[in-house]
Amino acid sequence: MRSCLTIGALVVAVVIAAGAATAWAATAPESPPAKAKPDLTKNPGRTIRGKLTPPERVKEAVLWERSMDLKIPVKVDPATGEFEVKGLRMGTYDFLIRTPWGRLEGLDMAPKVSPYDILIPAQYRTPDLGLEPEGTFTDDDKAAIRRIIYEVKRYENKIRDMCLSGSADKAVALMELLMDEGFVGRKGDEVTWRVEQWYYEKKYDAWTTFRTRVLYRFRISKAVFDTWGWQFEPALGGFDITADRKEPITVQFAIPEKPVAAKGLTGSQYPPAEKGMPKEPHPPETDEK
Repeated sequence: MRSCLTIGALVVAVVIAAGAATAWAATAPESPPAKAKPDLTKNPGRTIRGKLTPPERVKEAVLWERSMDLKIPVKVDPATGEFEVKGLRMGTYDFLIRTPWGRLEGLDMAPKVSPYDILIPAQYRTPDLGLEPEGTFTDDDKAAIRRIIYEVKRYENKIRDMCLSGSADKAVALMELLMDEGFVGRKGDEVTWRVEQWYYEKKYDAWTTFRTRVLYRFRISKAVFDTWGWQFEPALGGFDITADRKEPITVQFAIPEKPVAAKGLTGSQYPPAEKGMPKEPHPPETDEK
């Protein structure tokens, strides 16, 4: 008799609980629908397109967002050299192209205060943060910066600026620094080679060093180093994708038969670039709204 009463009580409890759950479900507010991610491929401002000629000199091509270390393959038409990449995230993109003679590397030579300037929303940009520098970069400005570069004694025995660009109060130099003479700990024909960007700013009519960014550094046999073909090309870099961009970026470039000596190394082998890249912290990727 007691077991029957117990079973009856359980049945009643289950029925009450079921009724309460039904009542709560009927009155509970509906959860908001999940937000769909925007289709960036439909936004023309998120596109880079153009033409690389002659197409047979393009063995491989990618767009590289350095601050996120994000590399996006570029499909180049083998007959025409045309390409189009849609749906790009906000950032600054450089081309990396594998050619028959080596590495053709685009580079952002805009005198930005920070590599993350481009990610700052337009309404928050100020003269010292995010806004593009303005004003003429004169021959006198270049001469003043080159005095800073070359009149300072340095460890390397050979240095040169491969590119120097700027505005009225900000500038950046692409520097090559080579030590190919005897140094402490040298083994055989080793050399040290660095590629850096040196940033400058003008205050009170005088140019001063602002910061340095190391792009590559190697300690390598000179016999191997002399085989590398590597051209740094500002015309293939610094493509800014911003939230307020409305039109695609168009790029047209003729790939030289051989690397240009003034812009890098004139060998014929593709260099192991990744081995010479310093390890830098990258900001986490976030979903764009």
